[in-house]
Amino acid sequence: MTAPKIFRILFWLLLGIILAISLMPAGDAPTVFANDKLNHGLAFFTLSLMARLLWMRTNGAVLFTMLMAFGGGIELLQLSMGFGRDADWWDFAADIVAILLGILAGKLFSSTKGKRPATE
Repeated sequence: MTAPKIFRILFWLLLGIILAISLMPAGDAPTVFANDKLNHGLAFFTLSLMARLLWMRTNGAVLFTMLMAFGGGIELLQLSMGFGRDADWWDFAADIVAILLGILAGKLFSSTKGKRPATE
């Protein structure tokens, strides 16, 4: 199995894990940080960075829109499902900022990849 294929599998696994954690009862959801917005930032930064690196030829605006729709969809599901979860539009804002930062970081990383330092 090639590295890009493994990376794609990891991306889809991460997407599913984020969805599952976001929809489980609030008290049962694992966290990394005590601050909920930082957890959103970590999840969506990682997801968008991976997406940018996997689909470098895809327009960043398309990736941004798709990941933003995913984050917004999670908030709408939380609004309708219960389980002690609330739709929090500040969470959605944290997702959007993290998505932008992840896409920009991926673009910066991919633009420097393969460039060699200047020789004297």
